[in-house]
Amino acid sequence: MKRALGKAAVCNLLIVSVIFGLAVPVGRAQVSPAKKDKEVEKKELELETAKIELEKKKLELEQAKKDLQAQETAGRLTMRLQGDVLFDFGKSDLRPEAKTALEKVAVVLSQFPESDISIRGYTDAKGPPGANLALSEKRAAAVKRWMVKEKAIPEAKLTTEGLGEKDPLAPNKNADESDNPEGRQQNRRVEITVEKLPYAQ
Repeated sequence: MKRALGKAAVCNLLIVSVIFGLAVPVGRAQVSPAKKDKEVEKKELELETAKIELEKKKLELEQAKKDLQAQETAGRLTMRLQGDVLFDFGKSDLRPEAKTALEKVAVVLSQFPESDISIRGYTDAKGPPGANLALSEKRAAAVKRWMVKEKAIPEAKLTTEGLGEKDPLAPNKNADESDNPEGRQQNRRVEITVEKLPYAQ
C-alpha cells in the first residue's frame, strides 16, 4: 500500500512539474539550441583564427628563407648574411641595423628547436690572412652571442668557426689583377647552417 502511494505521489509531482514548466531531465542539464550554436560558432572562429595564424607564420618563414638566400637539402639548411649588413668594415661588433636580418634568421631557427646550428664567419682577401681569420672568428662569435641573449637559443646548440678568406663566393680581384669591390663584398659574410633532425625533414 505504501509502495502504491509512493508511486502515485511521484506521478502527481511530475504532472505538477510539467504544468509549471519545472521538469528537468535527471542527471543532465538542459542546453538551449541557441547556446549550442554560439559554442559551435566560437569553436569554428578559434579554428579559423588558428588556421590564419599558421598560414601567416608559413609565409613569414618562406619570406625569411628567400631574404637569407637559404639553400636547403634533406638534411641541412644554410642561410647567408652579408657581412656589411651585420658589421662595419673591419669591426666585429654588430651594427644596430643587424637586428632586422638576425630576426629573420631567428624565424627560421624557430622551426628547428632541437637541431644543432653552426655559425661560420668569412672575410674578403684584403689585409693579412691572420688578421682576417681572427676577425671572422669574432664575427661568428658575435652572432652566437646575439642568438643566445636575444632568442634564448641554448649555447650548447651553437658552434662557431672563423674561416677568414677561405671559400670565396666571388673573385677578390678581376682578371687584370685590379680590385673587385663587388666580389669582395660577397665574400664578407656569415653563414648559419642548421643540421636538420630526421623527423624535422
